[in-house]
Amino acid sequence: MPSLKAPQVLLFGAVLAFGFFLALFPFFPKQLEIGVGDIATRDLVSPRDETFESAVLTEQARDLAALAVPDVLVADPNVSPSQLAKLDESVAIISEVRQDDDLDEASKRQSLLAIVSRDSTDTVLILSDERWQHIVVDAGQVLGIVLAGSITPGGEEVVRQELLQKIATDLTADEANVVADLASPLVVPTLVVDAEGTDAAREVARESVEPQFQTVFRNQMIVTEGQPIDLTAVEVLEEVGLLSPRVEWENLAAAALIAVLAAATLALYVRQFPIPNLVTTRNLVLLAIFIAVPVLIAKLHLSLVLPDDSSRFIAYFLPLAAVPMLISTLLGARLAIVVGLMQAALMMFAVISLPDLSLVETIQPVDVGRVFLAYGLGAVMGSYAVQRAERANQYAAAGVLVAGVIAGALFATWLLEPERSGIDVVWIIGAASASGLGSGLLTAGGYVGVGALFGVTTRVQLMELAQLNAPLLRQLQDEAPGTFHHSIIVGNLAERAADLIGADPLLVRVGCYYHDLGKIAQPGYYIENQLAGDNPHDGMDPKESARIIAQHVTAGLELAERHNLPARVRDFIPEHHGTRLVAYFYRLASQQDPNVDPSFFRYPGPKPQSRETAIVMLADSTEAMVRASEDRSSERIDVIVDEVVSERLAEGELEECDLTLRDITTISASFKQTLRGVYHPRIAYPEPSEREKGARLGRFRPGRRVPPLPEAPAPYRSRPPSG
Repeated sequence: MPSLKAPQVLLFGAVLAFGFFLALFPFFPKQLEIGVGDIATRDLVSPRDETFESAVLTEQARDLAALAVPDVLVADPNVSPSQLAKLDESVAIISEVRQDDDLDEASKRQSLLAIVSRDSTDTVLILSDERWQHIVVDAGQVLGIVLAGSITPGGEEVVRQELLQKIATDLTADEANVVADLASPLVVPTLVVDAEGTDAAREVARESVEPQFQTVFRNQMIVTEGQPIDLTAVEVLEEVGLLSPRVEWENLAAAALIAVLAAATLALYVRQFPIPNLVTTRNLVLLAIFIAVPVLIAKLHLSLVLPDDSSRFIAYFLPLAAVPMLISTLLGARLAIVVGLMQAALMMFAVISLPDLSLVETIQPVDVGRVFLAYGLGAVMGSYAVQRAERANQYAAAGVLVAGVIAGALFATWLLEPERSGIDVVWIIGAASASGLGSGLLTAGGYVGVGALFGVTTRVQLMELAQLNAPLLRQLQDEAPGTFHHSIIVGNLAERAADLIGADPLLVRVGCYYHDLGKIAQPGYYIENQLAGDNPHDGMDPKESARIIAQHVTAGLELAERHNLPARVRDFIPEHHGTRLVAYFYRLASQQDPNVDPSFFRYPGPKPQSRETAIVMLADSTEAMVRASEDRSSERIDVIVDEVVSERLAEGELEECDLTLRDITTISASFKQTLRGVYHPRIAYPEPSEREKGARLGRFRPGRRVPPLPEAPAPYRSRPPSG
């Protein structure tokens, strides 16, 4: 398998580090929402020395200055005429009552009580008209004099008390009381508040106050635990950066360092353990983005929902295991597990780096470990469960397993909490189900599209290609039946071996079905399709025969590209022969010319680049050698298998794949066991008895109608003879 070049690895690491840094950048959309009157759950001290202009203290000082300015009062010229008019109205009513002869004394007194006191009613009723007019004139004079002065709001009571001193001295005491009853209620403030003038005076007072500054020292107590939070405390917390955190260089450095370390680890991993579908720069960049984006989503989500004081477990609803599961399905479980654990570790770092802002809620240490355990273990289980998934129910089962693991991790950490309630278990089950089942659903629904994005051959594509009624396989069966059946046997032989060494058995089986596809072009030139007919190679030059035989590789590639076979399936066509000699014709040519150039007899290659294509090379050669052998005993099969494997090792055809000696030993043992089953001995049946012969003859006695044989399908009626 070709390894990644250093520039590719560096580019992958750089893109991944940049993506991780963006994901871990110390930006958090959630801001602390705190109101005046909240109670601090812990002591808060200033993290720095800070001197600032205090808007709160300045506003308080200005308010005090404005309140010290009295209202600006101005005389209202309408007060005196208005009140004198009211006096005239009262006098007119009393005069009318006095002159009404239809009213008795009691009724008159009742009417007068609305204007004067009970004592004054008797005086008013017994007064002569002359004395009454004298009282009326004096009341008007007294009220006019009083209202001509400056009466402030609230000062009218003092003026009323001084009213008797202004009444004429020639009136009796009872008459003076009548004057007082008439004038006193009509004494009102003659000065009113000038709103504009007052506001202007107070604004001048506010502007005269200098800005107030406040100094806070590092480690100075701002809020004590249990203390209500006021506006002053909120302002100080804001100014020292506890409510609106600033981007500190330490936080940036920490995020950058973690991003570089995580990216370097993954870059070294893909360098050390190359993956067939990660050999292009494009796929490496896509993978880096694919890994980094979920970390960004998780960081933003966790910063919004943590701390989880209400125990709703909303932080664990994200189906983040879907990314490792997709990687497992498309690129391999080992890479997926590493990616899943790395993502969980970065999420844990994101939780650790959440700003320490909380006054009324606090992130608990258990939240840090809970994030890693839930998402990390869920990713590992999901990656393992879908690595060879081929059906929808397998993805559903994987989602259930992930949900179970996440629920177990959440429940285990829940048991460590001192305060818990039974309803928390319902939230745990809900969060685990949403995350696990959502991951399974996203994996099942997205792996075809993501696979196309990466150019990866998916299990669905392989399952479709493995159907024996697929168009190309049907064509192969019709036009080269010997090659078709050889491919089926090689598929059975190689699939079992691939499964035993941990290779991809489905890919191997499909690769076997299509590895000799090019023989469709000239099927009669291959011995398995000649069906006891003439061999067209008889009398041909060995070089020409070798060229025709080797041509099935290029013809197969052309046919595969024309029918859009996946790249990993196409690889089996040239790699199952590698750069080997077309041995039969090379040896014939060597008999004619010992110095013949072997390059004319070699397949174009390349050598097998993966374990899967190497297995097919060994299986193809082994099946052909055993089929060609007249002795197919178990002992002879074992010898043939060992000879083929040793020959390929000696030729160096297995140098570029990652088969180990243990793998080769396992493959050899599997081939031997399978071939013994294919070529098992059968007993010879005795000749049929006379009774059997008689029964058969009786079915076709003279005169009995013989049913016609069914007509052959059209392809077999019209197809020209093979070869």
